[in-house]
Amino acid sequence: MPSRWKAARLLAIFLRRVSDVRIFREVLLLLALFAAVALGVYGVWRLWPASKTHKENAAQDDSSLMHRTEGKLRELLHREVTADANDEAAVKAGLRKVQDRLSPAFGTLSYPIESYVIDSSTVNAVCLPGNIVLVYSGLLRRLESPEELAAILAHEIAHAMHRDPMQALKRELGLAALFAMVGGGRGDGVTGRLMHRLVSSGFSRQQELAADEEALRVLAASDIDPKALADALRRIRGEKDDDPAVLQYISTHPGFDERVQLSEQASANWPGKPRPIDLDWKQFRSQFRVLR
Repeated sequence: MPSRWKAARLLAIFLRRVSDVRIFREVLLLLALFAAVALGVYGVWRLWPASKTHKENAAQDDSSLMHRTEGKLRELLHREVTADANDEAAVKAGLRKVQDRLSPAFGTLSYPIESYVIDSSTVNAVCLPGNIVLVYSGLLRRLESPEELAAILAHEIAHAMHRDPMQALKRELGLAALFAMVGGGRGDGVTGRLMHRLVSSGFSRQQELAADEEALRVLAASDIDPKALADALRRIRGEKDDDPAVLQYISTHPGFDERVQLSEQASANWPGKPRPIDLDWKQFRSQFRVLR
Protein backbone atom coordinates (compact mmCIF):
# COMPACT_ATOMS: atom_id res chain seq x y z
CA MET A 1 0.00 0.00 0.00
CA PRO A 2 2.64 2.50 0.95
CA SER A 3 4.54 1.87 -2.26
CA ARG A 4 1.39 2.19 -4.34
CA TRP A 5 0.40 5.34 -2.52
CA LYS A 6 3.86 6.73 -3.03
CA ALA A 7 3.77 5.90 -6.71
CA ALA A 8 0.37 7.52 -7.11
CA ARG A 9 1.59 10.59 -5.30
CA LEU A 10 4.65 10.85 -7.51
CA LEU A 11 2.45 10.47 -10.60
CA ALA A 12 0.14 13.24 -9.40
CA ILE A 13 3.11 15.55 -8.76
CA PHE A 14 4.52 14.74 -12.21
CA LEU A 15 1.21 15.43 -13.95
CA ARG A 16 0.77 18.68 -12.05
CA ARG A 17 4.25 19.81 -13.05
CA VAL A 18 3.60 18.86 -16.66
CA SER A 19 0.37 20.87 -16.55
CA ASP A 20 2.19 23.79 -14.96
CA VAL A 21 4.84 23.62 -17.68
CA ARG A 22 2.18 23.62 -20.41
CA ILE A 23 0.43 26.55 -18.81
CA PHE A 24 3.77 28.33 -18.45
CA ARG A 25 4.63 27.68 -22.08
CA GLU A 26 1.22 28.90 -23.18
CA VAL A 27 1.64 32.02 -21.11
CA LEU A 28 5.07 32.58 -22.65
CA LEU A 29 3.63 32.15 -26.13
CA LEU A 30 0.86 34.61 -25.38
CA LEU A 31 3.34 37.10 -23.96
CA ALA A 32 5.59 36.67 -27.02
CA LEU A 33 2.63 37.18 -29.36
CA PHE A 34 1.52 40.27 -27.45
CA ALA A 35 5.06 41.66 -27.53
CA ALA A 36 5.30 41.07 -31.29
CA VAL A 37 1.99 42.82 -31.92
CA ALA A 38 2.95 45.69 -29.64
CA LEU A 39 6.31 46.04 -31.36
CA GLY A 40 4.63 46.06 -34.77
CA VAL A 41 2.12 48.69 -33.71
CA TYR A 42 4.91 50.78 -32.23
CA GLY A 43 6.94 50.48 -35.42
CA VAL A 44 4.00 51.56 -37.58
CA TRP A 45 3.26 54.41 -35.17
CA ARG A 46 6.87 55.57 -35.39
CA LEU A 47 7.35 55.14 -39.12
CA TRP A 48 3.95 55.98 -40.66
CA PRO A 49 3.71 59.59 -39.51
CA ALA A 50 7.26 60.21 -40.72
CA SER A 51 6.49 58.61 -44.08
CA LYS A 52 3.23 60.51 -44.35
CA THR A 53 4.92 63.77 -43.40
CA HIS A 54 7.65 63.13 -45.96
CA LYS A 55 5.08 62.57 -48.69
CA GLU A 56 3.14 65.67 -47.66
CA ASN A 57 6.33 67.75 -47.66
CA ALA A 58 7.29 66.37 -51.07
CA ALA A 59 3.84 67.23 -52.44
CA GLN A 60 4.10 70.75 -51.00
CA ASP A 61 7.57 71.22 -52.50
CA ASP A 62 6.30 70.02 -55.88
CA SER A 63 3.33 72.38 -55.72
CA SER A 64 5.59 75.29 -54.73
CA LEU A 65 7.99 74.57 -57.59
CA MET A 66 5.06 74.29 -60.00
CA HIS A 67 3.73 77.67 -58.88
CA ARG A 68 7.13 79.36 -59.19
CA THR A 69 7.70 77.83 -62.62
CA GLU A 70 4.27 78.95 -63.79
CA GLY A 71 4.94 82.46 -62.48
CA LYS A 72 8.20 82.66 -64.41
CA LEU A 73 6.53 81.31 -67.55
CA ARG A 74 3.79 83.88 -67.18
CA GLU A 75 6.37 86.69 -67.21
CA LEU A 76 8.13 85.32 -70.28
CA LEU A 77 4.91 84.55 -72.16
CA HIS A 78 3.45 87.95 -71.35
CA ARG A 79 6.38 89.68 -73.06
CA GLU A 80 6.18 87.49 -76.14
CA VAL A 81 2.39 87.49 -76.47
CA THR A 82 1.91 91.24 -76.05
CA ALA A 83 4.40 91.82 -78.85
CA ASP A 84 2.18 89.86 -81.27
CA ALA A 85 -1.31 90.61 -79.94
CA ASN A 86 -3.79 93.00 -81.53
CA ASP A 87 -3.34 96.22 -79.56
CA GLU A 88 -6.28 98.23 -80.85
CA ALA A 89 -8.25 99.73 -77.98
CA ALA A 90 -11.64 98.62 -79.32
CA VAL A 91 -10.46 95.02 -79.60
CA LYS A 92 -9.11 94.94 -76.07
CA ALA A 93 -12.24 96.65 -74.72
CA GLY A 94 -14.57 94.21 -76.45
CA LEU A 95 -12.63 91.17 -75.28
CA ARG A 96 -12.54 92.58 -71.76
CA LYS A 97 -16.32 93.12 -71.78
CA VAL A 98 -16.92 89.45 -72.66
CA GLN A 99 -14.38 88.24 -70.11
CA ASP A 100 -15.85 90.47 -67.38
CA ARG A 101 -19.24 88.82 -67.83
CA LEU A 102 -17.65 85.47 -66.96
CA SER A 103 -15.28 86.53 -64.20
CA PRO A 104 -17.69 86.41 -61.19
CA ALA A 105 -18.58 82.78 -61.93
CA PHE A 106 -14.93 81.74 -62.09
CA GLY A 107 -14.01 83.36 -58.80
CA THR A 108 -10.41 83.89 -57.70
CA LEU A 109 -7.74 82.08 -59.72
CA SER A 110 -4.04 81.50 -59.10
CA TYR A 111 -3.25 84.33 -61.54
CA PRO A 112 -5.53 86.94 -63.15
CA ILE A 113 -6.79 85.97 -66.59
CA GLU A 114 -5.12 87.82 -69.47
CA SER A 115 -6.82 87.33 -72.83
CA TYR A 116 -5.49 88.49 -76.19
CA VAL A 117 -6.49 88.39 -79.83
CA ILE A 118 -3.82 87.25 -82.28
CA ASP A 119 -4.29 88.37 -85.88
CA SER A 120 -3.85 85.13 -87.76
CA SER A 121 -5.79 82.83 -90.06
CA THR A 122 -5.29 80.05 -87.50
CA VAL A 123 -8.61 78.65 -86.27
CA ASN A 124 -7.83 78.09 -82.63
CA ALA A 125 -7.90 79.32 -79.06
CA VAL A 126 -5.44 78.20 -76.42
CA CYS A 127 -4.77 78.57 -72.72
CA LEU A 128 -1.12 79.06 -71.78
CA PRO A 129 0.60 78.72 -68.39
CA GLY A 130 -0.03 81.65 -66.07
CA ASN A 131 -3.70 81.94 -67.16
CA ILE A 132 -2.92 83.61 -70.49
CA VAL A 133 -5.60 82.96 -73.12
CA LEU A 134 -5.09 83.50 -76.84
CA VAL A 135 -7.94 83.69 -79.33
CA TYR A 136 -6.92 83.72 -82.99
CA SER A 137 -8.85 85.95 -85.35
CA GLY A 138 -9.22 83.01 -87.75
CA LEU A 139 -11.52 81.48 -85.15
CA LEU A 140 -13.31 84.78 -84.48
CA ARG A 141 -14.02 85.00 -88.22
CA ARG A 142 -16.36 82.03 -87.80
CA LEU A 143 -18.26 83.16 -84.70
CA GLU A 144 -21.52 85.11 -84.97
CA SER A 145 -22.10 86.55 -81.50
CA PRO A 146 -20.31 87.70 -78.35
CA GLU A 147 -22.01 84.83 -76.50
CA GLU A 148 -20.22 82.34 -78.73
CA LEU A 149 -16.94 84.08 -77.94
CA ALA A 150 -17.87 83.87 -74.25
CA ALA A 151 -18.30 80.13 -74.62
CA ILE A 152 -14.83 79.77 -76.16
CA LEU A 153 -13.29 81.96 -73.44
CA ALA A 154 -15.10 80.03 -70.71
CA HIS A 155 -13.70 76.78 -72.06
CA GLU A 156 -10.12 78.07 -72.16
CA ILE A 157 -10.36 79.70 -68.72
CA ALA A 158 -11.62 76.38 -67.37
CA HIS A 159 -8.33 74.86 -68.56
CA ALA A 160 -6.60 77.53 -66.48
CA MET A 161 -8.69 76.61 -63.44
CA HIS A 162 -7.67 72.97 -63.81
CA ARG A 163 -4.02 73.97 -64.47
CA ASP A 164 -4.07 71.84 -67.60
CA PRO A 165 -1.32 73.78 -69.43
CA MET A 166 1.20 73.25 -66.62
CA GLN A 167 0.17 69.64 -66.15
CA ALA A 168 0.66 69.02 -69.87
CA LEU A 169 4.16 70.53 -69.87
CA LYS A 170 5.06 68.77 -66.63
CA ARG A 171 3.94 65.42 -68.06
CA GLU A 172 5.89 65.94 -71.29
CA LEU A 173 9.07 67.58 -70.01
CA GLY A 174 9.23 66.97 -66.26
CA LEU A 175 8.89 69.75 -63.70
CA ALA A 176 12.59 70.01 -62.90
CA ALA A 177 13.53 70.24 -66.60
CA LEU A 178 10.79 72.78 -67.20
CA PHE A 179 11.99 74.90 -64.29
CA ALA A 180 15.56 74.74 -65.62
CA MET A 181 14.37 75.81 -69.07
CA VAL A 182 12.71 78.97 -67.83
CA GLY A 183 15.27 79.78 -65.12
CA GLY A 184 17.51 82.79 -65.41
CA GLY A 185 14.80 85.15 -66.63
CA ARG A 186 15.68 84.85 -70.33
CA GLY A 187 13.30 83.57 -72.99
CA ASP A 188 16.00 82.34 -75.41
CA GLY A 189 13.24 80.99 -77.66
CA VAL A 190 11.98 78.70 -74.90
CA THR A 191 8.57 80.35 -74.65
CA GLY A 192 8.05 80.10 -78.38
CA ARG A 193 8.76 76.37 -78.33
CA LEU A 194 6.48 75.82 -75.34
CA MET A 195 3.69 77.80 -76.99
CA HIS A 196 4.05 75.71 -80.13
CA ARG A 197 3.81 72.51 -78.08
CA LEU A 198 0.56 73.61 -76.44
CA VAL A 199 -1.02 75.03 -79.60
CA SER A 200 -0.17 71.99 -81.72
CA SER A 201 -0.69 69.25 -79.11
CA GLY A 202 -3.71 70.43 -77.14
CA PHE A 203 -5.13 68.49 -74.23
CA SER A 204 -6.62 65.05 -73.72
CA ARG A 205 -10.23 64.15 -74.42
CA GLN A 206 -10.90 63.90 -70.70
CA GLN A 207 -9.41 67.35 -70.06
CA GLU A 208 -11.48 68.84 -72.89
CA LEU A 209 -14.72 67.39 -71.54
CA ALA A 210 -13.88 68.52 -67.99
CA ALA A 211 -13.20 72.04 -69.30
CA ASP A 212 -16.52 71.98 -71.15
CA GLU A 213 -18.41 70.95 -68.02
CA GLU A 214 -16.90 73.85 -66.10
CA ALA A 215 -17.50 76.23 -69.00
CA LEU A 216 -21.18 75.25 -69.21
CA ARG A 217 -21.57 75.88 -65.49
CA VAL A 218 -19.96 79.30 -65.87
CA LEU A 219 -22.10 80.23 -68.88
CA ALA A 220 -25.29 79.35 -67.03
CA ALA A 221 -24.16 81.29 -63.95
CA SER A 222 -23.36 84.27 -66.21
CA ASP A 223 -26.87 84.39 -67.76
CA ILE A 224 -25.62 82.96 -71.05
CA ASP A 225 -27.42 80.02 -72.65
CA PRO A 226 -25.05 77.00 -72.45
CA LYS A 227 -26.04 76.24 -76.06
CA ALA A 228 -23.64 79.03 -77.05
CA LEU A 229 -20.83 76.49 -76.84
CA ALA A 230 -22.55 74.10 -79.27
CA ASP A 231 -23.25 77.03 -81.60
CA ALA A 232 -19.61 78.11 -81.48
CA LEU A 233 -18.35 74.60 -82.18
CA ARG A 234 -20.66 74.22 -85.15
CA ARG A 235 -19.55 77.60 -86.53
CA ILE A 236 -15.93 76.54 -86.22
CA ARG A 237 -16.48 73.27 -88.02
CA GLY A 238 -18.69 74.81 -90.70
CA GLU A 239 -19.70 72.78 -93.70
CA LYS A 240 -16.21 71.74 -94.82
CA ASP A 241 -14.88 68.97 -92.62
CA ASP A 242 -11.73 68.76 -94.76
CA ASP A 243 -10.60 72.34 -94.09
CA PRO A 244 -7.01 71.98 -92.75
CA ALA A 245 -7.49 74.85 -90.29
CA VAL A 246 -10.62 73.24 -88.88
CA LEU A 247 -9.03 69.81 -88.78
CA GLN A 248 -6.20 71.31 -86.73
CA TYR A 249 -8.70 72.68 -84.21
CA ILE A 250 -10.59 69.40 -83.98
CA SER A 251 -7.37 67.43 -83.56
CA THR A 252 -6.35 69.57 -80.59
CA HIS A 253 -9.88 69.60 -79.14
CA PRO A 254 -11.00 65.93 -79.25
CA GLY A 255 -14.54 64.68 -78.66
CA PHE A 256 -16.14 67.28 -80.92
CA ASP A 257 -19.60 65.68 -81.36
CA GLU A 258 -19.75 64.64 -77.71
CA ARG A 259 -19.02 68.22 -76.67
CA VAL A 260 -21.84 69.56 -78.86
CA GLN A 261 -24.25 67.06 -77.34
CA LEU A 262 -23.16 67.96 -73.80
CA SER A 263 -23.77 71.65 -74.50
CA GLU A 264 -27.24 71.09 -75.93
CA GLN A 265 -28.20 68.88 -73.00
CA ALA A 266 -27.05 71.54 -70.53
CA SER A 267 -29.11 74.12 -72.41
CA ALA A 268 -32.22 71.93 -72.30
CA ASN A 269 -31.86 71.57 -68.51
CA TRP A 270 -31.06 75.24 -67.91
CA PRO A 271 -33.94 77.07 -66.19
CA GLY A 272 -32.40 80.52 -66.62
CA LYS A 273 -33.08 83.37 -69.00
CA PRO A 274 -30.29 84.63 -71.29
CA ARG A 275 -29.06 88.18 -70.90
CA PRO A 276 -27.33 89.46 -74.07
CA ILE A 277 -23.79 90.79 -73.87
CA ASP A 278 -23.83 94.45 -74.82
CA LEU A 279 -21.29 94.31 -77.64
CA ASP A 280 -21.77 95.22 -81.30
CA TRP A 281 -20.36 92.07 -82.85
CA LYS A 282 -19.99 93.40 -86.39
CA GLN A 283 -18.19 96.46 -85.13
CA PHE A 284 -15.99 94.32 -82.93
CA ARG A 285 -15.00 92.01 -85.77
CA SER A 286 -14.26 94.91 -88.08
CA GLN A 287 -11.29 95.85 -85.88
CA PHE A 288 -9.27 92.80 -86.93
CA ARG A 289 -6.86 93.40 -89.76
CA VAL A 290 -7.12 89.81 -90.99
CA LEU A 291 -10.92 90.08 -91.14
CA ARG A 292 -11.17 93.13 -93.34
